[in-house]
Amino acid sequence: MKYKCDNWRVVAECNTETEASIIAGAIENEGIPVQIMNRALQSALPMTYTWAPVQVVVPGDMADEARRFVPEDSRV
Repeated sequence: MKYKCDNWRVVAECNTETEASIIAGAIENEGIPVQIMNRALQSALPMTYTWAPVQVVVPGDMADEARRFVPEDSRV
């Protein structure tokens, strides 16, 4: 089920889709809706770093709470 929100905020930037998926899973396990952005770039160049990070986004009103589950080196 998709969460309707016009105000998504980036809470993490990752070098790989795998890293973003792990972070997104941790956030989602806490009941916070989450989406992964820029995933298409990783499908073109899998297992490599790209010039654009893969972003983990959550509804703006839940961003501060979600950041508690993001490793410091990926936190935005």
